[in-house]
Amino acid sequence: ILLIADEIATGFGRTGKYLFASQHADLEPDIVCIGKALTGGYLSMAACLATDRVALTDNDHAPPLMHGPTFMANPLCSAVAAASLDLLTSPDYDWVTRVASIEEGLRSGLAPCTEHPAVADVRVLGGIGVIQLKSAH
Repeated sequence: ILLIADEIATGFGRTGKYLFASQHADLEPDIVCIGKALTGGYLSMAACLATDRVALTDNDHAPPLMHGPTFMANPLCSAVAAASLDLLTSPDYDWVTRVASIEEGLRSGLAPCTEHPAVADVRVLGGIGVIQLKSAH
């Protein structure tokens, strides 16, 4: 059984403390799907990361994980992704503090929603806010 983590909307520090949401649960996925923040949101690009066990699996039919997405190996997208990752990992760019500030704003901004009769729960983790509605039944 493979564990696949969809980090398209949650990766690259969006949840605050860690670069990936799966790290909050101390998970080590076999495959991680990334995108959106890979280029800082400037261009479309996505990728699948895999452990050696998955990536190096002997397959008689095709290379492992081979597919042909629209933006595969686009040089402009790749350059923007590299620049975005350089910025994110730069010692001068304190993304943890930046995301904590966003989290604080989301918590205070969404707090009044808890009083609405249709709202079951309000949760915030880093730069992600969730308003869970009550069941209609």
